[in-house]
Amino acid sequence: MSEAGSATIESSSGDRASRRPLEIFAAIFVAAGLIYSFHLGTNALGASEAFSAWSAAKPGVAAIAQTPVLQEPGKFLFYYAALHYYTRIFGLSEISLRSMSVIFSLATLALVFALGCEMFDESTALAAAAIWAFNPFAVAFAHTARMYPMLIAIALAHLLTLLRVRSRPGIMGAVGCGILGAAMPYTHMAGLLILGAEAAILLRDLSRGRRDTIAWMAIILAGVLFVPYIPYAIRQSQQMIYGQWLDYLGPAYNYPLAVKAAAALVAASVTLWLVFGRAVERDRDEPIRALVAWIGLPALAFIVGSVILHPMLNLRYLSPGLAASSLLIAAVIGAASIKWRNLLAAGFVVACLLMLPFAQSKPQPWRDLAGQVTAGGASEPVFFESGFVSNENTANVPNGGFPFGFYSAPFNYYFKGTNPRIAIPGYDPDTARLTIEERVSSAGGGWLVSWKDSNAVISELPDPKRFRVVEKFRGDRLMFYRITPAGRGDPYSHR
Repeated sequence: MSEAGSATIESSSGDRASRRPLEIFAAIFVAAGLIYSFHLGTNALGASEAFSAWSAAKPGVAAIAQTPVLQEPGKFLFYYAALHYYTRIFGLSEISLRSMSVIFSLATLALVFALGCEMFDESTALAAAAIWAFNPFAVAFAHTARMYPMLIAIALAHLLTLLRVRSRPGIMGAVGCGILGAAMPYTHMAGLLILGAEAAILLRDLSRGRRDTIAWMAIILAGVLFVPYIPYAIRQSQQMIYGQWLDYLGPAYNYPLAVKAAAALVAASVTLWLVFGRAVERDRDEPIRALVAWIGLPALAFIVGSVILHPMLNLRYLSPGLAASSLLIAAVIGAASIKWRNLLAAGFVVACLLMLPFAQSKPQPWRDLAGQVTAGGASEPVFFESGFVSNENTANVPNGGFPFGFYSAPFNYYFKGTNPRIAIPGYDPDTARLTIEERVSSAGGGWLVSWKDSNAVISELPDPKRFRVVEKFRGDRLMFYRITPAGRGDPYSHR
């Protein structure tokens, strides 16, 4: 064979080998798209998803921004605005609401691969994409009409543009990076912690003689673009702090002062080491340290805040870090053994695919509950407890959160009848009980939707000597009762 023919064969083999990671990623991307899109409309919306639909259905972005904080303490302006315009095109069905999350989840998968190529190499990028693609967290986010898939995609896109501006400075890149940086806290307030972690990465560069002027401009631009939202953010944060104390995260742990001081000291030491500690990587950009800081510093802030103030850590708030952790895992194991990294990635994909049928969220009952009320007649009232969705210890603490009732949003999404919806004070069981007794006596029946557990809700149920109360559903933070005057026949009591 001639040298020219041999060179052609070698070139063809080299091109095929160079395309292989992209081809494998394309296969993973298509498979993930099929899994993310599977049965989007099967389960009813959850309460938080219904609030997304409720916000998106408002007349416009101005109406979304002007929603009182007590009606929506977790006001995620950018997500609701995007969902508003998206649903104007595709409608407000469960599939439409959740399909936007699918789009952002697939964008996240592409960004994980792009970040891997930017920070490491194509093989590491492919392993990271495989680790994240079928992760139960990734699938759950894709199947939920909430802001987290958007937050993850924006955060990873911002990190990618920041790294590119850091290594290849450019004004247009800095502008794009700044816009993406501002979009993070507009989507979720956890984005501010990510911006702080990125500032720490740039501060380390500065301490080692690398100025990153254009990258700093991008971070500053993000802060400037966030300034108009600060009045909303302050009001929202104050209400959310109070709401979180009452909500499922619970009241403060009340650790001793010494424990709080120790937690703060440990957090400060870790942060100082990440920013000023001795380099352990040969790569001047220190990609592994950058990932540790980007993932770990927001998590550390939530942990320390939980110790010093009150519980505030939830994995959803760390969702960008969860996606980025696939890069960290692939890079660290790949540094030790490429073979073991590839085996881990393949094994993790198989394990996740095997777990998926068992990792599905519990079906939401709202379609069935709305159907029961529909069968009960149009004149009977439905009672919803106002106030934050409190735990048993704080269920009687007065507050004005969700004045129309947290669970009215999912109920109204599925129930299209004319039954009166009546808000009762979840923190005042005596007043709630009197209201229920009066309206049920007048209408001949009624329904109670409660976020309290069976021990807490009993204090607001009507007098059993004069009313018949039948528990129709019991779930996690959800009780549903049929209430009728004693002696009245109820053809729906068996349902």
